[in-house]
Amino acid sequence: MKPLPEILSRSRAVPAFSLVDRRRSEAGDTLIEVMMTLVVASLCAVAFLVAFSTSISASAEHRTMVSMDTVLRSVSEQAISQIQLQANPLFTPCATPATYNGLNFAVPIGYSTIMTSVLYWNGTSFSSTCTTGSTSPQLIDLTVTGPLGTTSSISFAVDDTRYTGSAGIDTASQLAFTTQPVGGTQGVPLATQPTITVEDSSGSPVTSDSSTVTLVITSGTGTSGATLSGCSQTESQGAITFSGCTVNESGAGYTLTATDGTMTAVSSQFTVSQ
Repeated sequence: MKPLPEILSRSRAVPAFSLVDRRRSEAGDTLIEVMMTLVVASLCAVAFLVAFSTSISASAEHRTMVSMDTVLRSVSEQAISQIQLQANPLFTPCATPATYNGLNFAVPIGYSTIMTSVLYWNGTSFSSTCTTGSTSPQLIDLTVTGPLGTTSSISFAVDDTRYTGSAGIDTASQLAFTTQPVGGTQGVPLATQPTITVEDSSGSPVTSDSSTVTLVITSGTGTSGATLSGCSQTESQGAITFSGCTVNESGAGYTLTATDGTMTAVSSQFTVSQ
């Protein structure tokens, strides 16, 4: 039989070594787990901040576009009033953009306006050629620039109250896109909003017309299921100017169909990007 001290010495040696080794292993595992947890938490925080900032940016962009559309409609109505509706209309034969850029418009602080082109009615369409002294209707393009440098344009028709041409002597018989729509980004108003003219049988605008035109995406064009929304229209001298028209899905080959009673017209194709 072995002496008792020797037995006790051997029984303590093995457990003491195993316990130290186990504690070191467990301490290492815990440190790695803590580090992994911190890394995952950091990634989640970054993802949340990116998503939050993207949401704020998209919301701000949407508010900017809505404000721009409101300013566009307001300015076009002010221009029509000053050029042809007031007691002393400012309509000028063969006017240029500079002619009307002196008009005063009430716009919010940070917004500016400029007339970019004037086209003249030649009996069948609006063109860049004007006969000296002509008092025929004019199609004006106007651009509004917002506080962040964003621009948007609108077209509208004006007439001289002294105009005695053949326009409007016949009944409305057809519609025509005198400004074709130009695409842009989904969910944002089209870069160029359409203008549609109500014409008589000879192709002259029916200046007395005050009807409402319905505008939709032509069936079978663009992306299936896409919708057109947000359209507002203002009519002057037989020309219906649209603003705010927005397509909610990206795609190519879109066209718009305008309807007024039995009269219809289809626009040229345009593309909407994401």
